[in-house]
Amino acid sequence: MYTQFAKWYDFHYRSLKDYPAEAERVAYLLEKLESQPRDILDVACGTGEHARILTETYGYKVDGIDLEPNFVEIAQKKNPKGEFTSADMRSFTLPKRYDTVTCLFSSIGYAETVSGLESALSSMARHLKPGGWLILEPWVEPEEWKPELVDANESFDEAAQVKILQARQASTEGNVSVLTIDYHIETPTETVDFSETHRLGLFTREQIESALRKSAFAPRYLPKGVLSNPLYIACYTP
Repeated sequence: MYTQFAKWYDFHYRSLKDYPAEAERVAYLLEKLESQPRDILDVACGTGEHARILTETYGYKVDGIDLEPNFVEIAQKKNPKGEFTSADMRSFTLPKRYDTVTCLFSSIGYAETVSGLESALSSMARHLKPGGWLILEPWVEPEEWKPELVDANESFDEAAQVKILQARQASTEGNVSVLTIDYHIETPTETVDFSETHRLGLFTREQIESALRKSAFAPRYLPKGVLSNPLYIACYTP
């Protein structure tokens, strides 16, 4: 998915995403819970930027998993006190349980199918302590998906002199949204062009909430959870 783009990911998204504001919102939500969680497993952690801020600014202990090994390597370097592992969210097994599991930036869409969604949530539940919490940011719902989508964005990292143009074209295969992403990257030493394809399942709110309950979660839906994006907060009640 992000195999080629992993090395450029932070250059691009730190100018497009407000990681500090997102981490602040997650920390705020955690502070409002009845119990006070201290350790977090970030599923689909990417390059570990949320983990870094939650650790350095808010004092959480954060571990993470991601399917992309290059992301895991970057995340581990950023977060030397945490443990970051390359694993599939649908079938991972770690040797401990956590107070909280997070799955942000709509990454649950990569579960792709309803059975994959159920497997992913079951895997997350297995890694929570009883009474622990899941914070889940969903991908778009089917009626919100725009299969005609064509867009582009550009970023420039002044310090590294890295310019990135990202162009996206969408299509649909059954209940799966498909994004073909073309990259044009310019650095002081090279120019790189390549494409990557992302497949994300289009899950309804009912499908997500049903899958959450199937794994012994009691979900609550927030229309605006992480900034303007919706969010599920679910207590694990085995």
